[in-house]
Amino acid sequence: MELSLSIASFPLDSETIQDMRELLKMSDRDYSKPLFESSWHLADVPGFAVLAYTENNELLGFAAAADLIGLDSYEWSALVHPDYRRLTIGSALAGGVAYGLQQRQAVEGLAVFTEEEGAKDFIASLGYQPDFKEIELEAEPLAEFKLPGGLTIIPYDGKIEKLENLMVAAFDEDILPVVHYNIEKNDREVFVMKREGELVASASLIKEEDESGLWITAFAVDPVEQGKGYGKAFLLWCRHYAMQQGKKRAVLEVETENDALTVYRKSGFNPVHTIEYWKKL
Repeated sequence: MELSLSIASFPLDSETIQDMRELLKMSDRDYSKPLFESSWHLADVPGFAVLAYTENNELLGFAAAADLIGLDSYEWSALVHPDYRRLTIGSALAGGVAYGLQQRQAVEGLAVFTEEEGAKDFIASLGYQPDFKEIELEAEPLAEFKLPGGLTIIPYDGKIEKLENLMVAAFDEDILPVVHYNIEKNDREVFVMKREGELVASASLIKEEDESGLWITAFAVDPVEQGKGYGKAFLLWCRHYAMQQGKKRAVLEVETENDALTVYRKSGFNPVHTIEYWKKL
């Protein structure tokens, strides 16, 4: 069996996207998020795919890489046809990714895989080591919800300094490029929670193109204000907002080393799976 490897930049053509989606459907897990399915057709997201086709034009594997915040810092993942794994196709795809990153002068190329033994063995064999993990938690939309008295949630109001201060306090200064990216992107909505006019929390919401989900990212409560129920109230509001937008689920994405996991569970969010990020040695 002969394979040909090619690299195609985003946006990908509709036929290639269809082939990639057909391969996604063959897996018993949902790998669409680490493989950036929602970005394949977008011209404003720097990214590319490495494609492994047979001589009969059958797609046996692909990798996808994307620079999600526009800082030449890429993330990538790969998927191989279930019947053709352990045939070095994955290694060939990883080599194509390395070439693509070099051509684009990427400053970083984190590998992103759903936490499972097969993926760990594969990525470790390529000379990567674990960097950090994120956990995805899911909740059903909430039909009815009313914020406690004194609290309001509104779209980002342009007060960048206050938002930056909140986010740095909750994370660190590395979060600032993400904050600016979320504000600038049209497909993301930044909301802020205020108590009697003072900023206490923030989150960025991303609507999936179909009706399936509302993603909650960059969720933060002012550390000084934690433990007062603001985080739980904000997440319940997000679930209600998902219902208003006609979504079937609300998905919260946070790092695993997070002291607020109990709060998330109390807000109706339950873990779905863990995403591991790997850095090249």
